[in-house]
Amino acid sequence: MLPTVNAPENIKRKVSIVTRYTTIPILLFATTPVIAHFLGGGYWYWLTVVAFVICMILDPIVGDDPVNAPAEMEQELEQSLFYRFMLWLYIPVQFLITLFAYSLLTNTPMDMFTALGVSYQPLNPLEIIGLAISLGLVTGFGATPGHELCHHGNAFDRFMGQALLTPISMADFYVYHNFHHHLTVATPEDHATAPYGENFWRFALRSTIRKSICAWQVEAKRLAKKGLSWLNLDNKMIKITVAQVAWFSLLVYLFGWISLPLFIMQYIFPRMLLATADFAEHYGLMRKQNPDGSYEKIRPEHAWDDSMIISSFFMCQIDRHSDHHANVGRPYQVLRVMDKAPRLPLGYLNILFVTLVPPLWRKIMHPIIEEFYDTADIVPYALPGTLPERFVERAVIADIK
Repeated sequence: MLPTVNAPENIKRKVSIVTRYTTIPILLFATTPVIAHFLGGGYWYWLTVVAFVICMILDPIVGDDPVNAPAEMEQELEQSLFYRFMLWLYIPVQFLITLFAYSLLTNTPMDMFTALGVSYQPLNPLEIIGLAISLGLVTGFGATPGHELCHHGNAFDRFMGQALLTPISMADFYVYHNFHHHLTVATPEDHATAPYGENFWRFALRSTIRKSICAWQVEAKRLAKKGLSWLNLDNKMIKITVAQVAWFSLLVYLFGWISLPLFIMQYIFPRMLLATADFAEHYGLMRKQNPDGSYEKIRPEHAWDDSMIISSFFMCQIDRHSDHHANVGRPYQVLRVMDKAPRLPLGYLNILFVTLVPPLWRKIMHPIIEEFYDTADIVPYALPGTLPERFVERAVIADIK
C-alpha cells in the first residue's frame, strides 16, 4: 500500500507552475481515451488528438514560466515524497490505458473493464485510427515521467521508471541515457547530439539505431570490468529485453497477433518523440576538448533551453534542459531556467514538430544558433560544408558515416 502523501503546504507561487501542479495535467490528458469511450466513441476517439493540438496552439499564447524555486526551498522540495508519488501514478495509467485501447481496438472484452461499464463493438476505420493515435500519444508521453524516474538515485524509482518505459519498448533508454548520453553529451561520441546542418530524418534513423547498439556496448563494458561475459543475468539490457518480450507475449496471448502492428506503433511514436527532443536539445553545440583528450565540464551553454508552461507539463520540466545536464542529480521539481543557456524560439510541443520539416527548422533555428555562436563561449559542431565561413576555424566538423 502506497503511503499517504501531501504536497508541501508552503509552496505557493515561489515555484514554477509545473512544480506546483506536478503531473496532474498529463495524468488528466492520459484519461482522454477513456473519456472518449464513455462519451459514445465515434468521432470522440479523436478527443486526445484534438486536446493535444489545442495544447500546441495554446502553448505560445499561455507563454513562459521562468520562475526558479528559492535556494532555501530546494531541500524541502527534493525530499518531498509527493513529487515521487505523482510520477509513480503514471505507471498504472501506462499499463491500463494500453490494455484498455488494445481491448477496444481488437474488440476483446476484458472483465476488469466491462465491470466498469465499458461496452464492446467493432470499431470503424476512423475510430480505429483515432484511438490508435490517442494510444500512441498518451503512452508516448509516459516516457517523460519515465525519464525522470530513471534519473533518481534510489533503485526503487529506477525500477519504476524502467517499468513505465516497458509498454513502449524504451527501457533500453535507461542504459544509454544515464550511462552514455550524460557522460558524452555535446561531443562527437554522443549519438544524441546532432551537428549543425544535419537533416532530422537522417539523424533520427542513425541516432535510434546507434543508441540501441551503444546500450548493449555500455553493459558489455561494465560487465567486462568485473571479468564477466556480456551474456550474464546481471546484464541490464538482457533483463530489459526479457521484460519487453514478456509484455509483448502477454499482449499476443490476450489479443492475438493484431497486437503486433499496435506494438510497433507504440515503439515508433516515443522513439520519434525522443529523436525530435534529442535533435532540438543539443543541435550544433559542442564542448571544448582539453589537451589530454578529455572534454570540459558540461555548462548551461551546451543544451537548448525552454520553459513554456504547457510544454513543461508534458515534458515534466525536462525542457529546462541546461540545468538537467549541468546538474544531473536535480529532480524535475527544482530544475532551473539558466541565464547563459541558449533559448529555443518555441516550446517543445511546437519545436519538436518543426524538426520534422528540415527547411523550416533551418529557417527558424539557423539564424538563432549563428547569433549564439557569435556571442557565446561555445564550440560549433557541424557537418562539412554547412557552416558560415566565419565559424569554420573554431568548429568541430562531424565525421558521420
